[in-house]
Amino acid sequence: MLQFVADNNIDSDKINKQYPRVAEEAFSSETKLMGTLHKNGSTNFVAAKGAVEVLIEKCTRYSKGDTLEKLTEKEKKIFLQKAEKIQAQGTRVLAFAFKKGASIPIDNFLQDLTFAGFIGFLDPPRMDVVGALQSCRDAGIKVIMITGDHPATALHIAEKIKLSDKENLVINGKELESNQPEKNLFAATIFARVNPKQKLDMVSLYQKRGDIVAMTGDGINDAPALKKADIGIAMGLRGTQVAKETAEMVLKDDSFSSIVSAIEQGRAIFENIKRFLVYLLSCNLSEIFIIFGYGLLNFSFSILPLQILFLNLVTDIFPALALGVSKGNVLIMKNRPRNPAEAIVVKKDWVRIIVYAFLMALPIMLVSWYCSYYLKYEHEICNNITFFSLALAQLWHVFNLSSYKTSFIRNEITRNAFVWYALLLCIIIMAVFYIVAPLNEILDLQTLDTTIWLIIVGTSFAPVLLIQLLKRAIRVID
Repeated sequence: MLQFVADNNIDSDKINKQYPRVAEEAFSSETKLMGTLHKNGSTNFVAAKGAVEVLIEKCTRYSKGDTLEKLTEKEKKIFLQKAEKIQAQGTRVLAFAFKKGASIPIDNFLQDLTFAGFIGFLDPPRMDVVGALQSCRDAGIKVIMITGDHPATALHIAEKIKLSDKENLVINGKELESNQPEKNLFAATIFARVNPKQKLDMVSLYQKRGDIVAMTGDGINDAPALKKADIGIAMGLRGTQVAKETAEMVLKDDSFSSIVSAIEQGRAIFENIKRFLVYLLSCNLSEIFIIFGYGLLNFSFSILPLQILFLNLVTDIFPALALGVSKGNVLIMKNRPRNPAEAIVVKKDWVRIIVYAFLMALPIMLVSWYCSYYLKYEHEICNNITFFSLALAQLWHVFNLSSYKTSFIRNEITRNAFVWYALLLCIIIMAVFYIVAPLNEILDLQTLDTTIWLIIVGTSFAPVLLIQLLKRAIRVID
């Protein structure tokens, strides 16, 4: 409004000095208007602004007998229809009124005002929110608009950003006071002319149904709802200090798309934690299967304790850490929300861990048994075949942690540069321990010929092939 005044070559500082403020009726969501009382010599002047339907009730006009009387319903209807016509174009409308007089009571000056007109403020939504809303729908997240704006304004904006695929149902704040059926409230996506208490009630209503509620707001009156929500999100640019201090999250750019990006990042972090655990547990369980299997079948060789320690400290930990910084797969926002009461590793994940471990251990056990009993390799050589096959199989196993819905060649794992760095580092460490004499003696490593290395490499890739085939055959392990 100050910019509007300046554009019309009006000096607002001069007016403020000419009309010093005497009293003020502050704006509130309940009254939906504000006013100020000013002094100009011996004359008083009242300036007021607010919602059209509220301010118009404070206005009067002179009758033929020069007596003040309320505006007729017909006159009110004319003003309201003109305001709604502007609001239907997506503008926020403020009505203005004034009053002059020699004697105006300081405690009740917002009465008998003269209606001046209204101004429509254009506040267009960011169109990037359209894609963000679609991402929310794909991710099983319902977005509703709760605003103090006029229903026509709210509906226009909702249609412009495609807030709902279905026919938009707008519920007015007055309708919320009339005990609307809960099914109507849950079906609606737009709530207009809502006061702070009703926002708080809506948060409680959804929480009562068992939903996880995120609430966005920028005003002081939004603080109770921000506090009540499972996560309050305040606007960092135009938000009040009270809102920012109450909220758990503050948007630096005031963009709804940033919330969706945060959800996506949160899902990626959770998936990374799960991958980390599944990878480590399946690798360690494969070692247990091999040791138990060799002992049960009374093999004359097994994995040595120092070799197991080497596997756990080198070939397991670096790929696992690399999995922890993955950016997530492209389909992560297509998944339904998880139940927050569930454990990180659920029954389905334990099935994956056991299957992965078994399919890693089985080819290694069969090849080592074949080399020992049919090819008659020495026990030390068979031990090395088991050790190197398992070490490499655990390195390649990192590629099994991608989703079966994505390509095996291009996915969140193969696009993660840290995974490749981790694999290269592990292979270099293994080569050093194999080549350097004092180190290879510690792990009891033997000099192996080309044929044995081909057996080791082929055996280490066998679990990857088996797991990938099984993942695409049955979804229970993904």
